[in-house]
Parts: sequence; C-alpha cells; structure tokens
Amino acid sequence: MKTLVGSVMITALLAHAAHGQPNARDALQRTALRVVELETRRQLAEATPATIDSLLALYSDSIVYEHPGAGAVVRGKDALRRGMVQYIGSVRSVLAEPPRLTVARDVVVVETTARMEIRDDAKWTPVTRHGLRVIEFDKAGRVRRLIDYPW
Repeated sequence: MKTLVGSVMITALLAHAAHGQPNARDALQRTALRVVELETRRQLAEATPATIDSLLALYSDSIVYEHPGAGAVVRGKDALRRGMVQYIGSVRSVLAEPPRLTVARDVVVVETTARMEIRDDAKWTPVTRHGLRVIEFDKAGRVRRLIDYPW
C-alpha cells in the first residue's frame, strides 16, 4: 500500500507502534517514523521553518548528520537548520511506500522508497529514491546521529 507522505499511512504506523505496553523499542520506532515523515515534509512547498523545528526537536543538540555518498558531515542543530531551510519547496508529488524498520538497542535502521518530483532550476524532474537511514539515539531518546545511505 502506498500513500502520500505525511498523510494516513505514517499516522497509522505511528498509532500502530503506540499500541500495547510502552517500552523503549516502541519509543524508538515512533521517533524514527516521525523523523522519516518530517524529513520529507520539510522539503515540500507548504513547509515552513516551524516544520524544520519540529524535526530538530527530535534531535540532540550535538546531532551529527552524515551522508557518506556526498562526503557530508554536519554537526549540530544550528548547522542542520541552515542547510534545511534552503530546500523548502524542493520536492512535490511525493508518493512513498511504508518504511521498513529494524529496531535494535539505541538504533533504528529505516529502509524507504519514494517517488517524487525534484525541482531542478525552473523544471520538475520525476525521480524514485531508495534510501537506507541509520538513526542512533542517545539515552534521553533523542537522535544523536543520522547516517543516510541512498541506493
């Protein structure tokens, strides 16, 4: 089943993760799903700096973001915020499959597939993106490190 990001599917997955007895594993899963949702939403035209701040609220102050394919390492919320703001409105028409999660102690590995249009200068280009994201958590349950491995 596929759906637009930020709509019913992510909400349903979050609700499903919340059922049963709350534990650390469920909390990590809920936070990882929220990160996935907000990572895409922050790039849509209707996003605002508040959308980015909602995402950054899930991160520790000393968050480290890594993208080995691009050779990027970004440290801290302020640096991430500055980078994210420039991508508001850079994607549209997002259709995402439900993410696949593998949860272990203090880490969630998220596999995603999404089709979307990417703004390239004055035109929109359709793309399909597959990704593998490693989300590491600190003891307070905040994201301390995020590694993106696009396929």
